[in-house]
Amino acid sequence: MELVLSDWQKKRSAHVRDMRIWMEIHNLIFSDMEECKELAKYGGEPPCMLCYGDTGSGKSAQIEKFRNDHKRYEKADRSVIPVVYSVLPTKLSERGLLIKLLKAIGQEIEDYKELDEDDLLQLIVKYVDQLGIELFIIDEAQGFLEHESRRLVYDATECLKRLIIETKRPFILFGMPWCLYAIEQNSQLASRFLRRRYLSPFIISELSKKAVYLNFLDELDERLGFEEKADLKSREISLRLFVVSRGNLRVLRNVIDQAAFLAIKENARQITYDHFLKACEAFFPGDENPFRMQNLDKLEFFELEKPSYWDQNAKRGVNPVVEQTFTEVKTLSEIV
Repeated sequence: MELVLSDWQKKRSAHVRDMRIWMEIHNLIFSDMEECKELAKYGGEPPCMLCYGDTGSGKSAQIEKFRNDHKRYEKADRSVIPVVYSVLPTKLSERGLLIKLLKAIGQEIEDYKELDEDDLLQLIVKYVDQLGIELFIIDEAQGFLEHESRRLVYDATECLKRLIIETKRPFILFGMPWCLYAIEQNSQLASRFLRRRYLSPFIISELSKKAVYLNFLDELDERLGFEEKADLKSREISLRLFVVSRGNLRVLRNVIDQAAFLAIKENARQITYDHFLKACEAFFPGDENPFRMQNLDKLEFFELEKPSYWDQNAKRGVNPVVEQTFTEVKTLSEIV
């Protein structure tokens, strides 16, 4: 059935879904990226950075914002591409990385087979100067590890090191937590990525971290644009939202955005408790809905205990990626 919304409702829905709340860690990463870009202009080794976090931690939104702030533009005599963005291919090779970057720059070469790795690298160096490239962003950096051979992993990371040296431009890597292991396989590359930023999920069992969570909800509540705030940081709503999201930013926003959409459809003055109840049921049908449970203190929840990582001792044929692990079940009465 077609969804019928007024122009006003469409505009309000787009505002909610596109709006981002940047916390201290996000602003630190933005600042670091700008600093890497600017410091590279003054000589010496270009400063690089690694940003990592599990699925739903906000990496993609961070990249999108930075790219939007540094879009390609045209001068009278040439195009300028301040930031080049590329996603690592699976089963990455040295040659594959170089071709991927050339395509990200926008250069279509008819026959790459005629060029060896050194030729491809020098092409990138040439375009860096011609197009005013100031910084490279590489996403899905865990792709460096998608090889069974440690030699192939080393070769791919060695190629990245050469790119940094030859282009004299900073590289910012974004990936899952276990991409750390790939960087550490090449000590000379690891020393170039001393800036490392972890995008962690929300935590409520520690007062200082709980304050970060509540501040996020309060700022989001303020900017959603309803006539009346939903009081997202209230005990009744904030803790139930944590139960359903386990502190994962993407899940949390999906539930809140869905509740906001339901309120917009009804032309409501605010998001109500009932909207959150229905939003949870839309995403998690059949699961125990924390908004249906009256006794808040008896609600059970989990927090992240350890992010995903690469098990270097995994046996052949066994997936070396160990998924993120959570604490044993807790009740809200234990921490409130």
